[in-house]
Amino acid sequence: MSCIFNHRANKAWHFVAGAAALLTLAPIGSASAQSLASAGRTSNQVAIGTALDAVSGRTNAARQSQIDAIRALPVALRGSALGQLSPQSYTLLPQLAIQSMDASDTMLHNYIVTRRDIAEEAPATIAMSGARTFHATLMGDVRQATYKSGFDRPRATTDSRSIAFAADFSPIPGAIVGVTLGIDGIDARLDPARPRITYFNSHIGPYASIVRGKVYVDANASYTLSEYKLRRQVEFTGVNDRLRVNQDGDGWAANAETGLMVKRGVARIQPFVGIHYRYADVSGFRETGGISALDVAGYRTQSLRSGVGARVSANVKRGNWALRPSAQAEWRRELLKNPESRMEFRFANGDILNTFTLLPSQLKKDAAYLSAGITATRNSRTSFRLAYTGELANDRHINGFVATISRRF
Repeated sequence: MSCIFNHRANKAWHFVAGAAALLTLAPIGSASAQSLASAGRTSNQVAIGTALDAVSGRTNAARQSQIDAIRALPVALRGSALGQLSPQSYTLLPQLAIQSMDASDTMLHNYIVTRRDIAEEAPATIAMSGARTFHATLMGDVRQATYKSGFDRPRATTDSRSIAFAADFSPIPGAIVGVTLGIDGIDARLDPARPRITYFNSHIGPYASIVRGKVYVDANASYTLSEYKLRRQVEFTGVNDRLRVNQDGDGWAANAETGLMVKRGVARIQPFVGIHYRYADVSGFRETGGISALDVAGYRTQSLRSGVGARVSANVKRGNWALRPSAQAEWRRELLKNPESRMEFRFANGDILNTFTLLPSQLKKDAAYLSAGITATRNSRTSFRLAYTGELANDRHINGFVATISRRF
């Protein structure tokens, strides 16, 4: 009887000890098995978290160290860490190319407007078409831009500068035909904690303008070649990968505008409507520099915007000089439902075979375009222009200053 009792007592003791051990180990097991997917705040982050959960405990040391580092973060920071593992820092790259196209178009179109004014106001003794009506123009522009953050899209600030050359002639009265070429450089910080990303763009294209009575039509197009130097940093406690790649892309732009020219004394009012097409892409690339390196497929942004606005100018003569202050306001609206393509990517080292899709939030479709400046022309031949230009929307502000000098030969 005593043996039976002792045997049962021993079994009870082992049960209690085992239960106590399980209770002691329970928090450790729960911590090691916690789901990274549950920390995701967007579908992109959830997908990456799910893939990391699937390989946890059976992947290489570098990846496991990264997984453990994310799990060691406070819950509120894990989603951000998962987002860093995606190419969200690159989502605005095609938009920067479009920003460059817009700047080039603004410089050129301001010049065309001035060119028409000179032709209309020139004395009858100066021929403005046919022989000796060749014009050469040098244009420069500096800009600063701020893009607010959105889902899977970082905040971005940029500094840029452009220079362009244009040459045209008037084959018949009221007509202008020319070509422009230029370069543009952008320094972008696509997140306060990231190194700068640099972008270099070169463009070339034709332009034309024709006036018949009070009606004018302007049109221009350009091809753009882009080169990007990308530097991305994945950084949180336990992880510090500095990733890099040099990549290229290209794009197209086309614009058309028509309006009326109404004179009231020295003032001129020009209501107008326009259409603006942009296409910019980034070729596929592979990063180097750490376990976080990605293979990113090519992606693009395509934009078709309508424009409605008016410009007001005046012509004040002072001896051999004519001064033309002007101001313009335009409202543009994006007409395409999905201007940005999705981004597809996967980890470059091959331990995770999943292909992920990133769908960043789109920029606002409505924006105001403003400009104001003054042009000084001597003897209807040499012109100097200084102007401010701005693009204002709920999620972005782009401010620029333009200087132009043109000469008729």
